[in-house]
Amino acid sequence: MEEEINELKGKRVPLKTLNIHKLDKNTNHHLFFKEKLRESCYKRVKEDRAKLLWKFRSPHQKSCAQQEFMKSAFKDIVSDELKKLKKQESNVPDVSKSLSGEDDMLWEYDGLHTADQEECEEILLEMQRIFYDDISLEENQREAEKFIVLDDEEDEYLASAIQEYMQLNDGKALKEQTWCPICKKGELQENIHFIYCNLCHFKLNRGDEVNMVLLRDRLAEANEEHLDRGCRCKPEFCVETIFDLTALYLRCQQCHTFEIVI
Repeated sequence: MEEEINELKGKRVPLKTLNIHKLDKNTNHHLFFKEKLRESCYKRVKEDRAKLLWKFRSPHQKSCAQQEFMKSAFKDIVSDELKKLKKQESNVPDVSKSLSGEDDMLWEYDGLHTADQEECEEILLEMQRIFYDDISLEENQREAEKFIVLDDEEDEYLASAIQEYMQLNDGKALKEQTWCPICKKGELQENIHFIYCNLCHFKLNRGDEVNMVLLRDRLAEANEEHLDRGCRCKPEFCVETIFDLTALYLRCQQCHTFEIVI
């Protein structure tokens, strides 16, 4: 019997070894807890991105205030996610003990713990990177969509310009028809004094040299010159009286062109 007791004593694990195992267990959980906190914070930034972006782009936010706002918002997210994790694990006795004291000092953002300040800053920097990368991606997508719209508008404008050019120049095929540059629906007609539209108010004095053929040529040239400048916005035509001279003008809001046609 005495030999068995001695044998059991010989197999007893030293207290130092038990403490090391306990320390390793706490360390592993501590690292796991930190990693879980990181993942929760990064996920939260993506989920709250729309709300953060709306506040970030608020017209009342100045550039310097934006940076401070985002830093404060990210710290609030970390603090909130930390509370959630502690609440989730508070029902587990072994876990709740390991979350006391040390973690409160690590993740309390009223004053960063000196030893782990670098880790805390890493989380904040990564949260900022995720947020700003999403903004950059959104802007790139918006620019791509803008180019697609511009391409569609350019195709539409070119098709319209070609059609209008053909209408203005193909006199024989259209029996000398010339469409009104103002309303785009009426047909231009002429008499001894005026060139006018049969649908709208457009009326132009003929003078000695102005006639329908010259007007058609000038309209086609004005459209072509505007297109050659690289502007793809469809111009407008208007009749203006400047310095007692009434004339037909081409006007473009996009490239700010305003020039006389005839």
